[in-house]
Amino acid sequence: MKFPNYPQSDDSQPLLTAASRLQHLRLPPPPKLLIFCPQAAVLRHAVKRWRGRRVEGFFGEVYLLGKTGNQAAVAGQFGVGAPVIGVLVEEFAAWGVEKFVLLGLAGGLQSSLACGDLVLAASAVRDEGTSHHYLPAAPTVAASQALTAWLETAVRHTNLPLHKGPTWTTDAPYRETAVAVAHYQQHGVQTVEMEVAALFAVAQHCQKQAAALLAVSDLLAGGVWQPASDPKRPERHLKKALDVVVERWR
Repeated sequence: MKFPNYPQSDDSQPLLTAASRLQHLRLPPPPKLLIFCPQAAVLRHAVKRWRGRRVEGFFGEVYLLGKTGNQAAVAGQFGVGAPVIGVLVEEFAAWGVEKFVLLGLAGGLQSSLACGDLVLAASAVRDEGTSHHYLPAAPTVAASQALTAWLETAVRHTNLPLHKGPTWTTDAPYRETAVAVAHYQQHGVQTVEMEVAALFAVAQHCQKQAAALLAVSDLLAGGVWQPASDPKRPERHLKKALDVVVERWR
């Protein structure tokens, strides 16, 4: 069976668009960069450190960062999964955002990874549903090369452990089977998470740039799920990464 069930075509316009939903909102001028912070502690850190000002009208919480001259913003408290990221990317793109960075958590698939390590996602395996409503069928979707290179340069100015490679995006975390994990390990996939393929696909559809930096929160490399021995380490590394990204942006 092909997915989606009903064939998509570029000349068939959606009845509901992000632009139409936003047209009655009184939004401030948009930032150029939007940083997704799914972890509440990272979002709170960004708001406090960079003087966040709440923007109403979007799902979850969105804050313009005053110390960047409102040229960067953070978003969080929106839940998890590809569909919500897809909706938000469309809405933020309609607002006028040009670049998107996701700072999130992921499971580590390779034995070379440790909890707290950062992985720059070069591409994402499309094992979720959202991306298939935006791009033609293909096994993977790539990150923006330019934005990913900029993000890599920023993070390498820290002493944080940094890796780079593909990630596997799935809608079903409790169906990360041993066979599937072994398959992706053999193909060099670094991590598994629930949002990145949708982020890349919807941004590409909207002709925007997107990149993702993932902190390893648990491990599946040994064929057994291993939670983090220090659960706060991934969070600390994401906060440091956020600070260096915002500092280099402003």
